[in-house]
Amino acid sequence: MHPKKFILKRSIISLFLCLLTLCPIPFAFANNLQITNVSLEDRDSTLKTAIVEFDISWDNSWRTTTNHDAVWVFLKVSINGGTPVHGILYSAGADPLGTSPGTNPDGEIIVPSDKMGAFIRRKASGLPGTAITLNVRLKLDYGATGAANTDTILVKVFGTEMVYIPAVTFNAGDNAAATASLKAGSASTTPWSISSEAAISVTAATGGGYYYVSGGNAGEAATGSTFTIPAAFPKGYAAFYCMKYEITEGQWVDFVNNLSAAAGGKRDLTDASHKNSDAVVNRNTLNCTGGGLGGPLVCSTTRPDRALGYLTWMDLMAFLDWAALRPMTELEFEKTARGSLSSVNSEYAWGTTTGTAATTISGSEDGTETAGVVGANTNVANLTFTGGDGGTGPLRGGIFATASSTRVSSGAGYYGAMELSGNLWERVVGIGNSTGRSFTGTHGDGVLTTTASYEGNATNTDWPGIDATTARGVTGATGGGFKGGDWFNGGTYLMISDRAIATDDITASVSGGRGVRTCSDAVPLCP
Repeated sequence: MHPKKFILKRSIISLFLCLLTLCPIPFAFANNLQITNVSLEDRDSTLKTAIVEFDISWDNSWRTTTNHDAVWVFLKVSINGGTPVHGILYSAGADPLGTSPGTNPDGEIIVPSDKMGAFIRRKASGLPGTAITLNVRLKLDYGATGAANTDTILVKVFGTEMVYIPAVTFNAGDNAAATASLKAGSASTTPWSISSEAAISVTAATGGGYYYVSGGNAGEAATGSTFTIPAAFPKGYAAFYCMKYEITEGQWVDFVNNLSAAAGGKRDLTDASHKNSDAVVNRNTLNCTGGGLGGPLVCSTTRPDRALGYLTWMDLMAFLDWAALRPMTELEFEKTARGSLSSVNSEYAWGTTTGTAATTISGSEDGTETAGVVGANTNVANLTFTGGDGGTGPLRGGIFATASSTRVSSGAGYYGAMELSGNLWERVVGIGNSTGRSFTGTHGDGVLTTTASYEGNATNTDWPGIDATTARGVTGATGGGFKGGDWFNGGTYLMISDRAIATDDITASVSGGRGVRTCSDAVPLCP
């Protein structure tokens, strides 16, 4: 099943509170996701913990018997004015000791075993609507950050909306209709059936197995190659949470503005290796100053809800590590888009073989704008928009969704993830390269590299692109690729099973991404 209605969002916010020295807390708003009235309660100098209390609300929260949405909340802690480090929660589980889902009896808090953050979600089925709960409490282990009781600590709270992808058998491939679509054999057009996380033996069988079809990219296995996809590689069968929207300009600003000067300088999307401008280019409005010897990088955006292009593989990995998420694999992408339904030849993420491109933007682009074309559900074909800011480039996440839209009319994947076909290419871990297949699905820990000249890189050693000198972090893109098409390219690229560049690397205004998190703990953490 999938939710019947979808409403847009803004996917990340930051709020600030002080520990030991009380600071006034301004109202903070993030287009349907709101966190307000932040305060610190019940500081325990023996345990070195403190309660972070706040109110939270977001639109179009839902839960069915198989699927729901949630907000992933994580903390960053600055000690005596230093660069923020990741905040660790005190204990794991469902509504663990010291935490509270607040005044809404339908809410619950889920803290995964690594305690890197918390999911806030409904605990009972219900129709889509606004989720509101007051006095939510998270228990911060500030001692785990290295802070002493005498230190002044600033805590920043970030949140991003997610959708739950349940454990279920699914198909990868669309009966050989899309480019390099996966199939069961050389003489077969039947898709791969993924029914467990067990290792997959990819063979050159004529039928009844797992047959590899190549997009012909550099470093990619040839059609008919034989290899094993290890059991540890995330194949999409197991449950996971996926970001509801592509990373936005606002999220990126929050990220880079909370890095050290050296790290921030490496993640400057306005430099010569990215956009190469502080002006608006292909609707990207990022403007950045500083970084490196120029002091901390300070970026701003006039369109925080707009999907973010110009991401390199290294940029995306750094963001996901910082947010305690991980990259999505190409098999997980297909499941997120198709769900448990049978494959349809040449289908897009919304489940049909046709779509309507947006050509007009209605309203000011302040996070409330809509598509001005009736029935529009994708951004594709390098169209110059009329209305709004105009130009060519990505649109804000969720722009096609309304209070009454369906999966098709909102352009949503089966489980409610938006813009999987069109808008921006989705960077994924590919199966057509041995480096990609070495990925074991570890989550980021919020810690980036500090090695001189390599500051600000992701540190997970199983992530594609990890340097042979692991202290340098992720410095390359081998093993990564793309799915889903973008605002410039149309046609087959938008198809769920298209793998034309599923093992490839480009850096351009069309390259974006989102993160996921494995739901690996026991019930009730993963219903």
